[in-house]
Parts: sequence; structure tokens; C-alpha cells
Amino acid sequence: MMGVLLLWVLACAFQDLRQRHISNRLLYPLMLLAAAWLPATSQSLAGASISSALTGAALALALTIPGHIKGVLGGGDVKLMAAVGLCTGAMATLVLTALAALWLVVWALAMARLPTRACGWLQRHAPGLVIQRGQFAYGPFVFLALGSLQLLALLYGA
Repeated sequence: MMGVLLLWVLACAFQDLRQRHISNRLLYPLMLLAAAWLPATSQSLAGASISSALTGAALALALTIPGHIKGVLGGGDVKLMAAVGLCTGAMATLVLTALAALWLVVWALAMARLPTRACGWLQRHAPGLVIQRGQFAYGPFVFLALGSLQLLALLYGA
């Protein structure tokens, strides 16, 4: 089921990348699937225990709501992370949050070195990747973090 989660987060990331917004029409079905999966299978989509999945969602909210209050993260980012936390569990949520932050820092450093023409192209074609007034699209970095974690799991058999 991790493939389903990865594709869903990719769809959210793509929408965030293009529109700087993640629609509830994308988020609510994922949240509903994750919530229905827990009692039906006694585990999360990624195989975490019910308590770990609920803790993952709570951690995601605790880690993203301050950013939303400060105006750095949008409501869609908060809901995306809560859904991902519910799907993956507590430890994965912490790792995903750290990896997403790391990818964001790498991107911010790369953006500082991009020529003006490249920034203009990004602004037209992928506006979510251009940091404006301290705001950015968080969805693509969540996707990169989840994809990185999945790749590491495949490579190292975890």
C-alpha cells in the first residue's frame, strides 16, 4: 500500500507545485482511506500499529500547526502531513518531517545559485518551487521525503 500512498502524495505535490494549494478533494479521500484502513486491518497503510498511526497524525499536527499559524505552511500542508502521519506511524512521521526539511534547505540553497532566467521559468511553470514572502509549496518536499524513505527501505530491505 505504500505505492498507493506515494502516488497520492505525488498528486498532492504536483497540485501544490503548480497551484501553491492542495485541494481537499485530494486530501480527504486519503484521510478517509487511512482512517478506514486502521480498524479494518489493525494497522496503518504502511504497517504501523494503530497507536503509532494515531501518534503519527498527532505529531504531524504538532509539527505543522505552528508553521500554519506563522503563515509559512498552508492548511493543505497541515492536512497532508496529518494524513501521511496516519498512514505511516510516529517514527516515520518524524523522519519524513526531518527529510522534508532537509530537501527544502537543499532546494533553498540551490535557488540562491540559480540564474534569474531559471527563476523566471520556475515562476511560470512551477510556482510552488519559488519561495515568496517566506512561503513555499511544502507538498513537493513531503513527496521527496517519502520517496527517499521508500527508496532507502528498498535498498536496505527495511
